[in-house]
Amino acid sequence: MKVWADLHQGYGETRYRAYLSEPITRCPQREKGRIQTLVSKMSEALDGEPFFTSLYIPSLVTSPEKRAHMSPEHVYLLDRIRIIQADYLLVIADHTSFGIGGEVEMATSLGKPILFLSREDKVSRFLLGTPVNALRAEGKNAPHYIQYRDWRDLKPRLLPAIQKILKRLDRHDLYQLPFWDVSQNLAALRQAKGWDEAELARRAGLHEQQIRLWERSLDQIREELECYRFEDGVGIGAIVMNHRQLEQLANPGLDAIHRLAYVLNVPVHRLVGEEGHAEIVKGPGKALNQMVRQIQEARQDSLQARADQFDITYREFLKLKTHLVDHVVEQIESGKLAPNRFLNLISETEFLDALRKIRHRP
Repeated sequence: MKVWADLHQGYGETRYRAYLSEPITRCPQREKGRIQTLVSKMSEALDGEPFFTSLYIPSLVTSPEKRAHMSPEHVYLLDRIRIIQADYLLVIADHTSFGIGGEVEMATSLGKPILFLSREDKVSRFLLGTPVNALRAEGKNAPHYIQYRDWRDLKPRLLPAIQKILKRLDRHDLYQLPFWDVSQNLAALRQAKGWDEAELARRAGLHEQQIRLWERSLDQIREELECYRFEDGVGIGAIVMNHRQLEQLANPGLDAIHRLAYVLNVPVHRLVGEEGHAEIVKGPGKALNQMVRQIQEARQDSLQARADQFDITYREFLKLKTHLVDHVVEQIESGKLAPNRFLNLISETEFLDALRKIRHRP
């Protein structure tokens, strides 16, 4: 089975990502085998044309069976990252699950389309009532979820529904939106007051761990999750996020932003962004420079992750960087290559093709 989180999984330029929300902790053992078989068939069907979708499957990465020693905080953090990176969610609502409820709420806050699947004739109305329910988007009388018996029954209704989701997806990244670095701004404003995270949390009526999550940098996240890199032959996958995704990872919420700005005694725009309004910068200005920088950083991180998989020399690494990072950036800046989110990751195929070329050059 192909697993999106596995570092060895390569992506084509048209590949989508789906987060599979599934019952894990309280799911009966006899049911886990059935669900795993269902997920395997689903993954195989979605991998090819016209879906080109890779699944992230938590039960194969962060479940107690795979990583029993992984802390609850890190399970939450890693799965939150994968939801942010996903294009849509598939929810197997066959059993009561607190995890599913949390994952659905995360996806709802980010506007990710959600498709619910269940063998039951009754599913929580709170769960199904999310405004991003993909089936309800079809119209007033549309069903709230797909009820199924087995894969043969599910397949002819699931695949057309996913096709509709993909057609509605906005494939244009909002690169021209100003990047609001809430994490860095919050940390700087807190430190200027001489407060630690606990003191800010106390004054704002929040929790210290919330402050720590919102202030965490991408490097800190990678360092924390590194200890779980490989276990039982399954990797957690490369942690590569662009600026928009980092902004979504912090995502404190309007009420928290209001409280923090109040106790820090600063206007809201000082906390969330550099400017007092979200002015869109057009042309080859600040927005373009920011976009190029984030693609460059993401490709460098992706190159390092790929290089760790293979036995290459430092000289080869530098040549690969020139070909896979510097050359791509030059093409974007010259207008020869249109920027898109797929440039953030270097697929295994792209990496190996470049490696073969530099090794066969005289």
